[in-house]
This record gives sequence, structure tokens and C-alpha cells, in this order.
Amino acid sequence: MKPADRKKQLIAEGRLYRAEVMIAKETVCANLQPETLAKNAMTRVAVIAMSLLQKRSGLAASSVNLPALLPLALRGISVLARKKSLLKASLIAGSVAGTVALLMKMKRAASDQEQDDPSG
Repeated sequence: MKPADRKKQLIAEGRLYRAEVMIAKETVCANLQPETLAKNAMTRVAVIAMSLLQKRSGLAASSVNLPALLPLALRGISVLARKKSLLKASLIAGSVAGTVALLMKMKRAASDQEQDDPSG
């Protein structure tokens, strides 16, 4: 290869490298925006929650489409965050649902214990 051709090739590779660096820089800047960070955090929380749910309930992984449900969950959270009355209502409903679930779990554990111990 002639030196002039090699020089042209190196200049073209340098341009391509600089363009890729600029694209990477723009990607990093876009991913460091608060909205993107919040969305990524919510995605991680949802994945962890789904993993725990699947482990405890035996729910099939294919029956729940997390990428399809996540935008709906984010939309609901943003609506709740904008309207304080809805946020309070959802917190109350969530605490009531959690209390009911806890009571049902305790009742189930008690009935399982009674079934295991028929003499009691």
C-alpha cells in the first residue's frame, strides 16, 4: 500500500473513531438524565419484584410480560405523583391490601399448623 493511500485510510479511521466517540458521549449524557435514571431504577425494582414473586408463587416467567407492564406502571406512578389526593388514596389502599395479605398469611399458617397437629 502506498503511503498516500495509507494516510487516507488512517484519516478515515480517525474520523470514524471520533464520530463513534461523539455518539457514545451523547448516549452517556442522555442516560444520565434524571428521567432516564428513574426509569432504569424502576425497571430494576420491577425486575427484582417479579423475580421474588415468581420464586414465591411459582408464577411462570412467560405468563408475565415485564417490558409491556413497565410503561403502564410508570404511567400510573407519574399520575399518582402529580395528584396528591390519588397518592394518599393509593397509599391507604396499599397499606390495607398489605394488612389483609398479612392477616391471610397468618390465618393460612395457623390452619396449616392445625392440620399438621391433629391432636390439638
